Amino acid sequence: MNPSAPLWQTRLPATLRPSEKLAGLLQSPSLTAALRALPCEFSVRLLHLGSADGSLLLDGGGPGKSYFCRDVELCLNGEPVVWARSQCLPSSGYWRQMLDCGSRPLGERLFAESADWQRSPLEFSALEGVPLPSVQNAQLARRSFFQRQNETLGLVECFLPALAGYL
Repeated sequence: MNPSAPLWQTRLPATLRPSEKLAGLLQSPSLTAALRALPCEFSVRLLHLGSADGSLLLDGGGPGKSYFCRDVELCLNGEPVVWARSQCLPSSGYWRQMLDCGSRPLGERLFAESADWQRSPLEFSALEGVPLPSVQNAQLARRSFFQRQNETLGLVECFLPALAGYL
């Protein structure tokens, strides 16, 4: 195991001691719905859609393995509070089509359309000491995997320090 790889667990890392509001948000099935419920303007900033190397947060980050990825920032009042990556195999037609949603939230599509997918339990990881070139200052992440007809979509959400100012 790579010593800098995150340690994923089904409970929130006790070392971070998140506030009650943050803990509730972290455990919400739909992060989009939870962020929209805050008294702020919610928006999505599309950073990348297309081929990319796998993320350390989803597959161990092995070099050379290419995925179809969507990287976004979830913003409150225009300020990034979450960095998220969704990734699937390039051959996954259903998940590629689902990810091609521009600045529309993926959670809106996932939970609004017929849920003929299965979701893994949420997993959480403290990110201290984990090298994340795309994400600055994130201390905590959550991830889950969606399964549909033997095709998998991985989703990781990294919580940025700015989020605390909105809770």
